[in-house]
Formats: sequence, structure tokens, C-alpha cells
Amino acid sequence: MKAVTSDYWKLVGAGVDDAMAVDPTIEATFLGPNEETDIEGQIRIIEAQISAKVDALAVAPSQADQLQPTLQKAVDAGIPVVLIDTNIDTFDAKSAFVGTDNRLGGTMAGEFMAGKLQPGDEVAIIRGAAGDPVHNLREEGAVEALEAAGLVVVATQPADSDRAKGQTVAENLLTANPNLKGIYATNDEMALGALNAAKAAGKTLIIVGFDASPDALDSIEAGELTGSVAQFPGKIGELGTLTAAAVARGETVESFVNTGVDVVSIDNIADFK
Repeated sequence: MKAVTSDYWKLVGAGVDDAMAVDPTIEATFLGPNEETDIEGQIRIIEAQISAKVDALAVAPSQADQLQPTLQKAVDAGIPVVLIDTNIDTFDAKSAFVGTDNRLGGTMAGEFMAGKLQPGDEVAIIRGAAGDPVHNLREEGAVEALEAAGLVVVATQPADSDRAKGQTVAENLLTANPNLKGIYATNDEMALGALNAAKAAGKTLIIVGFDASPDALDSIEAGELTGSVAQFPGKIGELGTLTAAAVARGETVESFVNTGVDVVSIDNIADFK
């Protein structure tokens, strides 16, 4: 995984456990660095699994360019690789991708925000680590939808999927852009950090995140966070593990297993709690 410490990745890990309950013949280990920015740590973990000659790998790559040579090394060693959560379009040797259509999720977030703002309103984007393909897609989809609705994207800043960094970035954005009406963050940790910044500044903004994490759902239910794009990390972990096991057994699998997205707001929060 990209990390093992955040709520999101813990839910992915719970899905791995679900897969082993569905198919008791599977023996899966949930591994990852503590931080999503620890690319070298993730590479070391994958290389250790190659040395251990595992039957298959299900990997959520943090950085496409840096991870792809290591993933190719696994395939060359006869270990099939299933990508989960984050696809690498240029990695043709993968057996499958299991995850969210992140660009569509970003588009849905942008359209949802646009429905709560007026043309000409200023908005900003706080995104995950620069170069992370998932956050690239979530940003691109949102920017397209926001601009199509006549909103003005005044800034895009990275905050490495971290709540404290998200708060700091949002504080700076609010200072530099006093007319800011909304913030879209490409994960919920950063969205919740932006919410903290808005509260401290005494401002009410439209703030939308991505992941529908437990903390984000609580905030939406409390009428604070405006919304979040729900993906289904448990399903990603479960179907990713089952798909990797199927490939290891020589079975044919779908090249893209779409785990779905939805927008959560106060209007439908009961469906997600």
C-alpha cells in the first residue's frame, strides 16, 4: 500500500481481511510505509516480496515513474502484479487494475461544488503529493468541471494528503485570496485540514473532499464539511486481493475492476453511516 497509518488505508486493509474470509486458501499480508511520501520505503517493501517469491502482488503505487521499474522486476521474476487504487497507464505488464475511476470522481466533485456556488466565484484546490497519478486525475476532473461551470480556480497547492499540511496550505490560500468561496481537496484529510483553517479564520466555505473517510462522514453529518466523493476502499482491498489470487492461479480476470464512486452530502449521509 502507499501507507498503513491513515483511515483510508486501514479500510483497504480490512478489505484484504474480507478477501481471506471469502477464500480461506488465500494468505495475504498488508504492507506499506507509514507515509504516502515514502516512495523508497514502498520500493524496499516490494523488493522484499520479490525476494520472498510471493505468488502475486497487489500494489497501490505512490509514484508511477519511480515504482514501475520495480513492478517490472516482479513480473520478470514470474510474479503477477495487480494494481489497486492507483493505475499506471504505461505499465502494460500489469495483470489488472482494481479501483476507482478517479477522474470521474474529480468531475463529480467539481460539479457538486459548482452546484453550490455562482459563476465567477473563486475556488482553490489542495491536492496530494505532486506526481501522484491518483491525485492528478482527481484534480484534472475537478478543474474541468469547475471551469466549465464558470468558476475561477485561483490556485492549486499540494499538501501530501496530510491534515496538518492541508490546514497550513488552506490558511495561506485564505490569506492570499480573501474572496475565496470554496476549496476542493483530493482527499479527506486535507479537506478536514482546510475546514479547520476556515473555522479559525471565521469563514464559511464550500469544502469538498475525496474518500468519504469516517472522520469526513462525521463532519458532513455535523453540517461542517460540505461533501466528499465516496470510493469504497474495503471493496478495493477485497477485490484487489481476490483478483491477485485468481491471477496467481492462472485464471482470466477483467483488465479493469471498477469499484465505483458517489458523492456524499448532508442529503444522503444516512446511506453511508
